[in-house]
Amino acid sequence: WSAGEWGVCSQNCGGGEHTRQVQCVQKTSQTNVDILPDSQCPHSAPSTRQDCNTHSCPPVWTTGPWSQCSRKCGHGLRKRSVLCSSSNPGAQTHTLPESECAGLQKPATQESCFIKRCQKQRKVQWFVSTWQECSATCGRGYQARFIKCAEKDTAGKYRELTAKKCNHVPKPKVELQRPCILADCPTHTTPPVHRWRTPHHPYPPQPLPQAPPSPQWHSSPWSQCSVTCGGGVQARTVQCQIQGKPSTGCVLHLRPSSSQACNTNFCPQPEKKNLACRDYFNWCYLVPQHGVCSHKFYGKQCCHSCSNSNL
Repeated sequence: WSAGEWGVCSQNCGGGEHTRQVQCVQKTSQTNVDILPDSQCPHSAPSTRQDCNTHSCPPVWTTGPWSQCSRKCGHGLRKRSVLCSSSNPGAQTHTLPESECAGLQKPATQESCFIKRCQKQRKVQWFVSTWQECSATCGRGYQARFIKCAEKDTAGKYRELTAKKCNHVPKPKVELQRPCILADCPTHTTPPVHRWRTPHHPYPPQPLPQAPPSPQWHSSPWSQCSVTCGGGVQARTVQCQIQGKPSTGCVLHLRPSSSQACNTNFCPQPEKKNLACRDYFNWCYLVPQHGVCSHKFYGKQCCHSCSNSNL
């Protein structure tokens, strides 16, 4: 049997394998060798495979597969697992505490994703305007508001549509006119001047019975952001009130938002300080054996072991 040299190990650490060529040969002279079938050699053939580099690997960050995007259209997020792990001589990967990988840059656990643009969805609804100015400059007058069919776009703005577009949407039952009382008019002046904007109504309508005040949405100031960087949330209370007291009957689609994103800028990374030359992990003795002292992280975190070796 003629055995060749062992080849390069398949793994640098954690248990690998290397191979060699084994042939049945017969010398016919000092320089000539004939290759024979394996059956011609009387003894068992030497091994062609052998384990190598069975020492444990230094810990590293390992990443799992990305999850599906959180949204089927538009911008979303996808996530993955990131674990600190090492391979033992059995080539089995086992998880370590994250502190064992301190100093190695941890891969991102989530990232933004985009599959396709979302199709524009038409959302029609009845839109109730705010109250207009009082029709009189002093004394008693009237306030009016309108209700129209409108479409809310992705930016939150309303676009007026014809009324028949909202036939399938329940129309809110709200007052469109209410009395308003200003300061008394001076007795020596002419009667109050009315400011009706619609040319079809040059004169104010007949007085209506005294109607109760209408409920309105009231919002508190925004709270402080939950974080100073990296994306947080700030909140506020939104309550339906009448003359400062809690009430019901406010128009739901006009309710202000009670939360919003804030401080979405990235957080600055802290600067790393130069530390004394020493070993920071109990596995540092493996680094010179593995020949990775030239690696920026291993050379620094295992400075003592690397300084005492020629690797």
